[in-house]
Amino acid sequence: MLTLFVYYKVPLAEHDDCLSLVTQFEAALQLKWPELEIEIAQRPIPSAEGLETWMEIYRYPAGLTEEIMASIGQLATDLGLPPKRASEVFIPVRR
Repeated sequence: MLTLFVYYKVPLAEHDDCLSLVTQFEAALQLKWPELEIEIAQRPIPSAEGLETWMEIYRYPAGLTEEIMASIGQLATDLGLPPKRASEVFIPVRR
């Protein structure tokens, strides 16, 4: 099963605004895929430049598809989430 990890930087001053966008983003994704598991996390300490690193983690019981992953990226762009989003896909070492 694939797990999608998406991470990006958020300026400390934009934390609340970004959190509001991420909440809307999660709700829209859950409407489209009710079984999509979404976890939002951040590193505990901001960088010296005043940036937080945020991570979105996605799992889907039937397996993430290209369609789901493309939709996640497109919706993030449409809602104005930080544009420098790095995405990586991982699979379990042990199955």
